[in-house]
Amino acid sequence: MTVPDPAGRLRDELDSLQRAYAVGRHGRSVARRRAELVDVCVTELFAMAGSPSAIAVVATGGYGRMRQLPGSDVDLLIAHEDERAAARTADAILYPLWDAGFRVGHAVRTPAECGEAAAAHLDAWTAMLEARTVAGDRSVADRAIGPVVAAARSDAPAFARLVDEAAASRRERYGSCAHLLEPNLKEGTGGLRDTASLGWLAAAVGDHLTAAGVVRARERDAVDAAEDFLIRVRSALQLLTGKRDVRLVAELQPDVAREVGFVEEPDLPAPDALMRAIFEHARNVEHVSWLAVERIVGDTMRTIDLPLDAASILASLADAAEADEVPSSVLLDAIEDADLPDPVVWDADARASFLRILRAGNAGAAMLDVLDRIGLLGRYLPAWSAVRCRPQRDPYHRSTVDAHLVTTARHMAEMLDEPPADDPVAAAAVANAERADALLLGALFHDVGKIGVGGHVEIGVRIARETFDEMGIDRSDAGLALFMIAEHLLLPDTATRRDLSDEELLVDVAERVGTPDRLEALYLLAKADALATGPAAWTPWRETLIRELVAKVRRVFERGQMGAELAAQLAERTDRVRDALVEEPEDEVDRFILRMPRAYFLAIDPARAVDHARLVVAPVGANEVRTASAPGSRPDTYEVVVVANDRPGLLSWIAGSLATEGVSILTAQAFTTDDGVALDVFEVEGAFEPEITERRWRAFRTTLRRTIEGSISLEHRVEEQRATYPRRRIATAMTVRALNDVSEFSTVIEVGAPDRIGLLFDITRTFAELHLDVHLAKVATFDGRVVDAFYLRDALGQKVVDPDRIAEIEGSLRARLSVGSPG
Repeated sequence: MTVPDPAGRLRDELDSLQRAYAVGRHGRSVARRRAELVDVCVTELFAMAGSPSAIAVVATGGYGRMRQLPGSDVDLLIAHEDERAAARTADAILYPLWDAGFRVGHAVRTPAECGEAAAAHLDAWTAMLEARTVAGDRSVADRAIGPVVAAARSDAPAFARLVDEAAASRRERYGSCAHLLEPNLKEGTGGLRDTASLGWLAAAVGDHLTAAGVVRARERDAVDAAEDFLIRVRSALQLLTGKRDVRLVAELQPDVAREVGFVEEPDLPAPDALMRAIFEHARNVEHVSWLAVERIVGDTMRTIDLPLDAASILASLADAAEADEVPSSVLLDAIEDADLPDPVVWDADARASFLRILRAGNAGAAMLDVLDRIGLLGRYLPAWSAVRCRPQRDPYHRSTVDAHLVTTARHMAEMLDEPPADDPVAAAAVANAERADALLLGALFHDVGKIGVGGHVEIGVRIARETFDEMGIDRSDAGLALFMIAEHLLLPDTATRRDLSDEELLVDVAERVGTPDRLEALYLLAKADALATGPAAWTPWRETLIRELVAKVRRVFERGQMGAELAAQLAERTDRVRDALVEEPEDEVDRFILRMPRAYFLAIDPARAVDHARLVVAPVGANEVRTASAPGSRPDTYEVVVVANDRPGLLSWIAGSLATEGVSILTAQAFTTDDGVALDVFEVEGAFEPEITERRWRAFRTTLRRTIEGSISLEHRVEEQRATYPRRRIATAMTVRALNDVSEFSTVIEVGAPDRIGLLFDITRTFAELHLDVHLAKVATFDGRVVDAFYLRDALGQKVVDPDRIAEIEGSLRARLSVGSPG
């Protein structure tokens, strides 16, 4: 006789649904079918347990609301009034499911315990708000779940605030599914957790949200469509990986796009089309969830003056932003029903209200999102449609183009409203700012040229000029904003990739900027842009470099020339070194200052130079290696100084030796004394373990010394590290550029590539093989990608000007870096 196996049969039936789950056009219907199959299995298992009385088997969470995905748990509550019978029933249901490979989230509780769990944990509370009885005594289930629902209904506004706080916590941890380029489809705000939250709110208000006036019919339709699509995408992801993945990382997006049905188009690759669809749907979910909470709480604008036109719509939203209120459903219905031309014709009132929205910071950003969600922002700003929901495939940004622009404008508004106390450069810039509206417009439009074709700066200036003309922006404000857009990369790129001791460079920057007020505007934009980009874009190191550049360019404006000023600065810094070394023999101090190149004193803080002097004062042996480490410019980083006799390939050997000990180089500066001793300064961090112990420093010195002696092969050791700690694929291109117009004495080579162990070693050993000397290296890492700049001279100490030689350098780098690079 065959023993019934409901769980095994369930596993087989669910397997047959797998393909339909991903490529089907109705994700929720397949999810419901899966839940129905689970219901049949659980019911049979309950019957096989003897259908005990005073027991109810209740589906909770996603299973409770009939949303069963390939990687979902089967969430069960055994509600009971008989502890022994409940334990036997739980065993009879859970063990077959576990044996068949299912993940089961379960709880065994009395009705009283259900209420206690809801009071103690919001997750338990919301899971039970989605409960439905699958098998057993429905009256027991009612006694267990009824009070839990009643608790939410007893104070719906307070419950809604709890839901909102939980969403804010998830946003802090997982980010926004509506904006991040690698979104968490479940926990990110705008994701599937937020679609579920609308069900919790419905339970709290005791009615369908549309009938209760909390969610409009068109908003409900948008959320339903979003949930259907997000279920399909998450299912495709889980079927591809065979895991419970919820984060859609860049390297999986092409495969998921294909599984869900997107195809390549001339101006829109399939992965980008997928991501734009995700962002569009998630924004609808995020927007409606936010509005629903605020409407339940009751903090909304209740009155409007009809009819609404282009100017009064913006005025209503500006009023809401300035009062920190949320537009009511009545107002939004009226806005959507307004008969606006496409595009909108701007007048003075509309322009003034739009600028009020920008000045309102975070609340103003929310109103721009309101306009976007109801389809009107593109009518006011036609250029917005091209950047809306557009992914950014570069090493820096973590969000879509339009979200980045709005966030940059928000940061600018916040700085203008309350100058940052910890940033005297920004505070001074705000105090001197006479055209705040121009700063806001420059921030909002600085990347508007990122439309997928051509150079985004030039295109952005053209688009912004046309938009400002249509809006009727004051000519002076438009001029400053357009300058900001045209030069928004000048300060960060120059500070992180160029030699700031080069006086000609500083004069060139001053000439491009033109005036001190423009310099301050660029600094504020650089900071707002970086804060909106991601944590790697405004590190203490980058901030320090940009401030240093601003200070030096400001001195150019103040003094009108650089030669005397540079000489005075050099004298001042060497005097500070002498003062710090006052206890050392005077002849040794003189010798140190004479041995070191001028660029060293202009680049290195005099306080650090004191420590360096002690490293180089004594003669350095042929194969000797000296090092010293100190805390770096930010937490978990170190400054390490390496002293050794200079020779071809030394920088590459240092980089390779650091890589073999799991040390990542963030910045590098190479100096050589007049008697041939190399003093190289690095900022580093642990690649795998944050703390770099003295044991690891010793191992680094040993490896470097043995490499100098020629007794070991660094290439083999670096490859071993790569095999042990492979990096994930980064969907970004490798770039190599030779520049001969940024330095009088050096050829600058810029390299952009996905980060990997020993990358700097690969680059610098290529230079060594080509007999090129690295005089300065600036290394910047952004979330898995590096952008490095190297100042090179040939064996005669001159720039490389021969086109064939430059082509050889670029080709050799590309060949070296393409080996083992992610595809």
